[in-house]
Amino acid sequence: MKKSALRAISWVALLTLISKGLGMVRDILQARAFGTTAEVDLFTAANNATIYLFTTAAYALCLAAVPIFAQRLAKDREEAFRAADTLLTVSLLASFAVTALTLLAGVTGLQGQAVGASGHAFRWYISVMALTLPLIVLTYLLMALFQAMGHYSLQGSLSLLYNIALCGLLLAAGSRMSVASFAIATSVAWFLQLAMTLPCLVRERYRFHFRLDLRAGYLPLYLRTAVVTAFTTAIFLFCYLMDTNMASPMGEGVTSAFYYADKLFTPVITTLIYSIGAVMFPQWSEKHASMADGEYRGYVGGVVESTILLLLPLSALFSVFGVPIIRVLFEGGSFTPESSALTGMVFARYALGMVGFALLDLLAKAYYAMQDTRVPLVVNVGVLAGNFVLNLALMQLCPTPGALAVATSLAMTLGGVVLLAMFLQGRSGVLHPLRLAAGTGLSVILYLVLDLASGALVTAADGKLMLVVKCGALGAAGLLVYLLLMGRACLASFTKS
Repeated sequence: MKKSALRAISWVALLTLISKGLGMVRDILQARAFGTTAEVDLFTAANNATIYLFTTAAYALCLAAVPIFAQRLAKDREEAFRAADTLLTVSLLASFAVTALTLLAGVTGLQGQAVGASGHAFRWYISVMALTLPLIVLTYLLMALFQAMGHYSLQGSLSLLYNIALCGLLLAAGSRMSVASFAIATSVAWFLQLAMTLPCLVRERYRFHFRLDLRAGYLPLYLRTAVVTAFTTAIFLFCYLMDTNMASPMGEGVTSAFYYADKLFTPVITTLIYSIGAVMFPQWSEKHASMADGEYRGYVGGVVESTILLLLPLSALFSVFGVPIIRVLFEGGSFTPESSALTGMVFARYALGMVGFALLDLLAKAYYAMQDTRVPLVVNVGVLAGNFVLNLALMQLCPTPGALAVATSLAMTLGGVVLLAMFLQGRSGVLHPLRLAAGTGLSVILYLVLDLASGALVTAADGKLMLVVKCGALGAAGLLVYLLLMGRACLASFTKS
């Protein structure tokens, strides 16, 4: 069981890495096809307000449903299927209602006032993308059911066909496509994500039946947990949306720079964190039921400590090489060197908050396994408020997009530390302070050395191949030194879980 969990995490992480890698290829092709124009800013804003929010909310529904399914699967398979029917029915009806209201608001807005060409385009994008909501909800709730049944890899592979199809479309016709036609393609392609659940549907013989059982005892808990979880899992999204809103007056292309920085940052951080969560979250629900409270918190704390030690050097690497990474991945076509500089700077600042992101996500799941949503909610509200205050303060000192990204990283890191302290409740012996201090200090030294080395060796005249060689060699050498010194400590708690 101990090593099987590590193997499962590794397998899910590999699939997630492949899927996220294809997603980054898709974003690269999209950037080169459309650049960072005002029209792309409209597409980005509409995507943020619909598909991005929808997937975040649907993932929250998934997290709220997993413990319900897991508890019933331990008793009776058919009871779990009946619960799935009820949760799918309620959630799909709600999604259809939200979609209808969104479409109605868009049509009413277009008919009721003269909004100009940009306003018409924005509402058209919103209407097209709003149609994906029921598909997204159905896909993620099915994933919750199958994750509770042990199909951990589904989360990592969910978007494989989706990304492959869009990459193929952009390669074949990207130079001839309009942004509007690409918006339609991204919405239609969601059927491919739903299709990835078909093998599990066949294997487990699950068939959906409309079941509106409003008296089900687990329904209030599901709805309450889903609402709270939607907020807590979307905390980076809310901070990102706040950043883009405050940065938009700074000039054309700034919103798109944040968009592409997020499109790289989110896959990088979630590849590891969501892989750990996909495997450990169902197990945490079981462990909490069978362990004493202190023993459970220590069990979770060990996993969190190893995660911190794994992420610290990665945060340093991505912070140093943010601009070169963006140059290599995105620059070309309509994505100019100026776009690379701005996007890379934002990405590098976001990378400073990787550990904070991980703490907020993993510890929130640990609380959900305890059926406690209050503590993560309070802390994440504090993160959002703190981000707003830090945004205002840093913008007064340095009114640049990078200041907003730094504020977000600081807010998330502080929030993560506070949540960890609250989870441990002053217990000593759960974490190893000297080990964490050594990992932090070594990562700071790694950042400073790599920053000096890259400043001396990497130039603006370097081509992409040379950037890969120079930055890759420097990063690999730094990461190797860190792993030689801290590698055993990084994996210690995972092998015990």
